Amino acid sequence: MSFLSKHSTDGKAPFSDLFSKIPALTDLDVARIKLMDDKGVDTHVLVPLPWIDPVRKVAENEELALEACRICNEEMALAVSKHPSRFVGVGLLPLSCGGEVMMKSYHHAIHILGLSGVVLFLGPHSTPPDDVMYEKLYEECEYNETPIWIHPNRPPTFKDYTSTSASQYAIWNSLGWVYDTSVAMVHMAMSGVFQRYPNLKVVGHHGGGMVPFFTERFETQLSNFEGDGEKLLEDLKMFYCDTATFGYQPKNIQACLDFFEEGRVLFGTDTPMDMASPGYFTDTALRSVEALEVGREEKENVLAENALKFLGKAGDRLRECYKGAGLERAGGEGDLGVGLMMSKL
Repeated sequence: MSFLSKHSTDGKAPFSDLFSKIPALTDLDVARIKLMDDKGVDTHVLVPLPWIDPVRKVAENEELALEACRICNEEMALAVSKHPSRFVGVGLLPLSCGGEVMMKSYHHAIHILGLSGVVLFLGPHSTPPDDVMYEKLYEECEYNETPIWIHPNRPPTFKDYTSTSASQYAIWNSLGWVYDTSVAMVHMAMSGVFQRYPNLKVVGHHGGGMVPFFTERFETQLSNFEGDGEKLLEDLKMFYCDTATFGYQPKNIQACLDFFEEGRVLFGTDTPMDMASPGYFTDTALRSVEALEVGREEKENVLAENALKFLGKAGDRLRECYKGAGLERAGGEGDLGVGLMMSKL
């Protein structure tokens, strides 16, 4: 925080006001673990917030961008080392200084610090995810079985209309973010990323955006306007998604289960960003899963097993932790228990 504050035009790091309102974002040792225990969650997969992008002085300077990511990722690795059964860490990468700088940060996060994935913040000002800049990253992530999270980064200053000064009514977030995630997913699928890297693991945050609901529209319009190419839309089913639908939305999650390939829906909530009512996202996501019109085994897979498989080596490590603690991740009667949850840091 202090590093970004130093280089910010107003002397304040992004989200600094928000951080002051959400102890669970910064106090992982006490506040975060208490929140997890209160909600019966075994493990949080910690995905960083879009720290760098708002501070353009940092984002566009190779040295500063690498330093910002190093600080963030080392803090993430420290949190995991202190609580290895409670946290899985995802690394932050610089995306505004070219592929070579991005890969330096990737190797530090994955091979030096041992983090379990990376996040790409993508939006209207970003380099598109089908740009050649990302090719080496996709190759390395498939080879190393490193999961990728896609998260939107559209700012509030991005206008709804050219005649307005900024976005209004929180449209930049409520609609803009799911749109941006969808755009990134379609660019990746249509450019053949999964044809070249069929074992690449990529999560489309916030329930896969609009993709589970609008794919037939994509197909129709591609046929109408662009001709060939619609067959690649099948590759959209190769994405993973989470259950972070911001409220009680069992029908949305059911649509994800129906659309994506088996085992690709992961329990996620965006906690602790539910600052108005702490724990609300976890409660409603859990109730949504419980209300799904599927069997108990599939519900338990969403709550834990799918993520354990998705995380690869980190999932294997967690299985050993759970086994040592006498935790069962599936089977039996009674209430469903949450194994892993995608959340924010």
